[in-house]
Amino acid sequence: MENQNAQKQSKKTATASSLRVKPETRKRFLSELAKVNKKSFGRKVRADQLLSLLMTFVRPEHIQKLQQESLSNADRLEMRYREHIKKFGPVSKDEFLGLLLTEKSSKSDSENAAFSEGKTEA
Repeated sequence: MENQNAQKQSKKTATASSLRVKPETRKRFLSELAKVNKKSFGRKVRADQLLSLLMTFVRPEHIQKLQQESLSNADRLEMRYREHIKKFGPVSKDEFLGLLLTEKSSKSDSENAAFSEGKTEA
């Protein structure tokens, strides 16, 4: 009984956790942290303190950029498909792909014709 109580008391909640990043990112972060800690006086700045400060500089446009960069082509296709359904009503995905392909081919045909005539877009 006493052994169980001792085990419960010795288990403490972790105050830190790991964060997976690329080795290059880790190396760059630790390099910047070393620059911050290159000083004559005072205690060391912890990684958590530096990261917390850096997070205050993240702007909504940065978040939007990261979100856009995380989209795959399949995600973009699905988004356009859903927009098309909202605008024009239900249509199968196959029909939607056909519309996209005819749209793209008509654009490329007109661009090729303009290019062969010596007209280029500036």
